Amino acid sequence: MRRVLAGAVAALLGLAAVPPAGAVEYRLQVVNLFETAFAAFLLAPRDLAQGAASPALDRLDRSVDEGAVPKGGVLFDRHLLPPSPEVARAYRSAEVVPAVTDGGENRALWDEVRWEGHPGEHSVWVVPAGARWTQELYRVALRGRGPLRYFQPYVPAWSADRAVAVAFPLNFLWFHEERGGAWDGPIGRRVDLGTDIGAVVGVNTNPTFSDQVYVVVRHAEEPTTYQAVLVWRQRVTDREAPRIRRMH
Repeated sequence: MRRVLAGAVAALLGLAAVPPAGAVEYRLQVVNLFETAFAAFLLAPRDLAQGAASPALDRLDRSVDEGAVPKGGVLFDRHLLPPSPEVARAYRSAEVVPAVTDGGENRALWDEVRWEGHPGEHSVWVVPAGARWTQELYRVALRGRGPLRYFQPYVPAWSADRAVAVAFPLNFLWFHEERGGAWDGPIGRRVDLGTDIGAVVGVNTNPTFSDQVYVVVRHAEEPTTYQAVLVWRQRVTDREAPRIRRMH
């Protein structure tokens, strides 16, 4: 009987070790930078053109890979997380088993998540809102198919307008998430996944809390590493007014 049970356990473990049929391995790397650290790599106004790739962004990519960006320029108080089951359903995110590694250990600066999925599906990953000093997600650089490219998130017009990086009030996103129709409704219709990656910024109406960022990845046909550089700054409405010294 013990031999039979041992054989059954071994068979189950063998099945668990076999990836799902047709599954492909993907990775998403995310780093959160202060605006000043990001700006230090930019050399010309053309580096900030919407959708532009540039040698400056290539240099930033290599510097993060090598751990050469000073840790003082990285925000380690926020990390990439899988979505909750409710959020995953609302965004039609594929069911995957992720392995998440936070940046900050040794010279590693990227947060990284690995998973196996099927080509043509998409998955959603979240940098959640919190009570933080640096609250505003100001710029992003995204890499799906092709090089790292710069994007300024903005609220799309209520028409057929689509963008790689879009921004909505966070309460608006939560409204649609609670009803399960975030991706099938106005949000998914505004995200351009032409390069297999996009970002949705939930702008927090509470100025003392940070924005929330959703990175959306469309699964490619082959193993792929996606990247997102999230650039943060202090929200303008949370800056203390200068004191005026009165003359007597």
